[in-house]
Amino acid sequence: MFPDYNMNPYYGIYNYRGDYDYRNVSQTNMYSDEIITLNQAIELIRQSVGDEREDELFYDNLIKQAPTEKDKEIIRSIRNDERKHNQILRKLYYDFTGQIITQDISTPSLDANLSYEENLEKALFGELNAVTKYRKIMGTMPSGESYTLLMSIMTDELRHASKYNFLIHNAK
Repeated sequence: MFPDYNMNPYYGIYNYRGDYDYRNVSQTNMYSDEIITLNQAIELIRQSVGDEREDELFYDNLIKQAPTEKDKEIIRSIRNDERKHNQILRKLYYDFTGQIITQDISTPSLDANLSYEENLEKALFGELNAVTKYRKIMGTMPSGESYTLLMSIMTDELRHASKYNFLIHNAK
């Protein structure tokens, strides 16, 4: 009638009905790099505020490199999303910690040795890495609002990656 858990090598990741239970995966080491604690997520949110700001400034410079007005407009829309992400992440950090993150005044610039196409590729992989980071953070969110805000950021990052693929394709 019930599964024999003593014979099941995956005991701990299946629920009492024998269905796969992703919430118990942390009992195994299979996905240990995917599962983080809420405190780790809060630290990643703090770091992400700076990352989004760096992205914004990088995209400001990438706009200057863009050869067409269409390319510039696409990159501007991505840059504006990064500004929005920065504000959302600041709000989430404040909601969790009660602390305000001070404004970063750094000014990263494009690598002068990289072409427009190479900087597009750099931007693409930056967006894809951001998706992975936000997916980890999302898994720890205790409320619907924080989860929804992070889902919004993550889907924006996926859209950005698609836009960069479009720009890379057109640049060749």
